[in-house]
Amino acid sequence: MIVSAFRSVACALAFGIAICPSLLWAADEDKQDDDAQLFRDPDDGQFDVSNWLASRYGFLPVPVIITGPTFGAGGGINFMFLHGKLAGEKSDDGRNIPPAMTGLAAIGTENGSRAAAAYNLSFWKQDRVRSTTFIASPDINLDFYPTIAGREQEINMNIDGGAFYQELKFRIGNSDFLVGGNYTYASLNSSPVDDEGGLLDVLLSQDYQLGGLGAVLEYDSRDVIFTPTRGSYGKLVLQKNAEWMGSDTEYSNVRGKLFHYRPLSSNLDLALRLEAQGVTTGAPYFVYPSVEIRGIPNKRYQGQKAFTAEAELNWRVHGRWHLVGFFGGGKAFGENKLKQETDFSEADWRTSRGVGFRYEIARKFGMQVGLDVARGPDETAYYLTVGSAWNAFY
Repeated sequence: MIVSAFRSVACALAFGIAICPSLLWAADEDKQDDDAQLFRDPDDGQFDVSNWLASRYGFLPVPVIITGPTFGAGGGINFMFLHGKLAGEKSDDGRNIPPAMTGLAAIGTENGSRAAAAYNLSFWKQDRVRSTTFIASPDINLDFYPTIAGREQEINMNIDGGAFYQELKFRIGNSDFLVGGNYTYASLNSSPVDDEGGLLDVLLSQDYQLGGLGAVLEYDSRDVIFTPTRGSYGKLVLQKNAEWMGSDTEYSNVRGKLFHYRPLSSNLDLALRLEAQGVTTGAPYFVYPSVEIRGIPNKRYQGQKAFTAEAELNWRVHGRWHLVGFFGGGKAFGENKLKQETDFSEADWRTSRGVGFRYEIARKFGMQVGLDVARGPDETAYYLTVGSAWNAFY
């Protein structure tokens, strides 16, 4: 749930940068620019927003477009403020420092989900310290699929309340490693959308107070943050929820991810992804990890542990236009909330594959936008993709 809110804000940021550059105001109000030239690349004459973004900062109202099968189609607005030019500044050791960002966002989708959030991303002391602050008020509907009496059931649950997230990281020397910690607190109510009474209400209707501290290790050597073509990104989080941290249930949560980007030729790039997560007994059912990949709704295949692997090829077909192809799969295994145990070897692989296209909307920033079509085990899904399809924001 919190992850979905982060993704909405991240997508809003990137999508707004892609389609709403004219809403930014100039740092120097006396400067007279030829706006037409700001949206043309001098090298190929094609539409490009790099020069505009490099010379502007300020207030940006961003439309949000939501696609995918988890919540259905939807949208909203993200009121974002860039505290500096998106091109950022250079540190003394040559590292690019992104601008701080603050915003308010609100979204709604066709399945009745609603959410509002406020956030701040800051980079301190020449990017030696990074902080992320996030406050959300979710009211979302999610489908869950427990197996009861040997049959898979589909249950539509509502989760509403409030959540707070704070992360602080420190760079290790001049390396690409950062180390730090985070704190998460959430006060949530869980109940079936269609209240029919019976066993499911007893099992799933509950109020939760969740509070946890996490240790964070991060590595980031990507060439750009939007659509990387070389380098790696990794993150490992070890989190503990306990009563003294504000939680009414005690459990641990471990998650890790690794993305690697490598050019195979001048026009062909390969990206690889590995992600894994596990929780201990005591975690709420909606915290249990699932196979998260394009073509599969979030929480469709859940377990106490989940593993996902994916590969993507990005082929520059002509000029700024690219074709992408991707394939991946994952497993959800371990003990579920109904105490049913599934070993990794016994769990089914849930696979997805798809194709898409990209257009280089801001070449200087390495930003591509496009559309993906993914086929999972149960359905075909469509995704508006801005930058990378893989989440590195939490």
